[in-house]
Amino acid sequence: MALPPTLQALAIGAADAPHTLELYVRPFSAKQLCHFDRDAVPLLMGDGAPYAGQVRVIVRPVPQPWHASSTYLHEAALAVARLAPTDPAVLADPKTNPFWVFSQALMQECSNWYEAPVRGKSGDEVRAELASLAVRVLGDEPRKAGAQTHLSLPDGVPLGQAVREWTRVSDEGNTGSQIVPDLKYCVKIGRQNSVHVTPTALWNGVVEPSISSSFTQEQWADFFRERIGSSGP
Repeated sequence: MALPPTLQALAIGAADAPHTLELYVRPFSAKQLCHFDRDAVPLLMGDGAPYAGQVRVIVRPVPQPWHASSTYLHEAALAVARLAPTDPAVLADPKTNPFWVFSQALMQECSNWYEAPVRGKSGDEVRAELASLAVRVLGDEPRKAGAQTHLSLPDGVPLGQAVREWTRVSDEGNTGSQIVPDLKYCVKIGRQNSVHVTPTALWNGVVEPSISSSFTQEQWADFFRERIGSSGP
């Protein structure tokens, strides 16, 4: 249930919450993550949330080899996580955590990077498209709306360039990009926990087969009530 210091952005909710919910997802697990954001997050975070401070939610990226193009999407999301600020308050809030915000957009637009649409593109082309998505979601759209962008960028480096630098493959050898060690971490923890199917959910470290990507808000409320207590609705 722990995270490396450099990947704290993979979690939302209070770091000292007594319970942890881990969501093992791939970029095409849109139904799980988007429905969770819509139906479960309001029960856990924000003013009036009945279970505020009770659950920390960790997203565990799971690259699947039979969806080869999905690796590019995982790389881009992890690059955004690397560019997140270290402020715990920013990371705890799903509205300001850049990894969470970008992941929602990535899930909604993932069909643009299915195997068929990308089969004639190079890896560099796909990575550039994903960097452009990050700029639109975390840069252009918040700026137009007058919102603050919560990122920690190197001095003078634009967001798109910063994402591309994390995901750019080295010119020589077979080491891949700078983000590969983070990708390996995600793969290793999934293998360690024998996660073969996405989405898979773990509650306090144990696989919870009752959780469905089709859960409604009422079903999430029932789930949390049964496991946390009767303080909720």
